[in-house]
Amino acid sequence: MAPAFAVTDDLSWTVSKRPLFFRRANGSTAEWPDKVAIVRDDNERALGSVSPNYEIVQNSDLLNLVNPMIEEGLLTIKNVGYLAHGAQVFAQAKVNQEFQVIGESYESYITILNGHTGNASVAIGSTATRVICGNTFAMAYSDISERYRHSTGVNERVLETTAILDYVNGAMKKYSEYVETLASTKCTQTQFKTALEAIYNKPTDKMRTSFVQKLNDLFYSGKGNEGKTLYDALNSVTEYASNYSRKSVNGRFQYANFGQGANINRRAMAVLTEMAAV
Repeated sequence: MAPAFAVTDDLSWTVSKRPLFFRRANGSTAEWPDKVAIVRDDNERALGSVSPNYEIVQNSDLLNLVNPMIEEGLLTIKNVGYLAHGAQVFAQAKVNQEFQVIGESYESYITILNGHTGNASVAIGSTATRVICGNTFAMAYSDISERYRHSTGVNERVLETTAILDYVNGAMKKYSEYVETLASTKCTQTQFKTALEAIYNKPTDKMRTSFVQKLNDLFYSGKGNEGKTLYDALNSVTEYASNYSRKSVNGRFQYANFGQGANINRRAMAVLTEMAAV
């Protein structure tokens, strides 16, 4: 029996649609024409039910989207698995070529998500969230705008997508340009305070004094910071999440990558990018 959640490099199994039956009051059975079951073919486990016109996208077809780039050395699979015994599947691949922002190296990831039982469309794109559970699957899914519903023709639409190639070729350049803009935009102490209030959604005088002081310290003297630009402001928020938000290393990792800290980091980028555009 397959576990409910598994991180595994084996998504070679397929699913199929099977008829659903119900027992009548007189004890006879009848087929229910409005629904069909989705069943894993390797272990005969029923994963859920969908409408008869639901079009399946097999795991192998999703992985084939990245396999050519893996073979070329452009991507490396880092995280593959499933949830709910296979009702949801995921694959995350690292872009092997790091991108540069102000002389510093950054890594990026491509994520492919799919739901076999109508619980998620096919989603292809980038996210900073590492999928390890249902909550992180949902967070990653919400980050991705390129989605394909399981209606007729979905396989053709998925196979025709250029989302992965476009991301590898251009998305990191775009991200780099955003950060370059932050790094070239001055940020005063007053602007930093305004940014913190927008990012954390409360006045600084309602925040813990020690928390605000730490963010200020990181703004001026955090790793690579000088307290001069919006990029320094971004770094102060992300460095706090990664290094000071929780007592334990694991707690900080979970907070910064999958918890509230991940949301705050994304909001920081949005707030500061907007400030730079003013």
